[in-house]
Amino acid sequence: MNPYFAGTFILTVLGFLTGLIVYSNRSGRNSARVGSERQDASDATQSAEAAQRMLEARTNGIRSDNMLIGDLDKGTF
Repeated sequence: MNPYFAGTFILTVLGFLTGLIVYSNRSGRNSARVGSERQDASDATQSAEAAQRMLEARTNGIRSDNMLIGDLDKGTF
């Protein structure tokens, strides 16, 4: 076997393995980022829904006319 051929073959195999490692590493980081973004979106959705429920409870809550007029006069409604 020609030493140049063996050296070229070894370098080609090492290059392929290095490329495979780099590709799998990037793929893993990308997958982790996508999972993190999904979790962030889920948290934001839950926070928005909770804020909407709080606003509805405050707006549509049972209150007397005097309480409503007092809040409107104070500007806190």
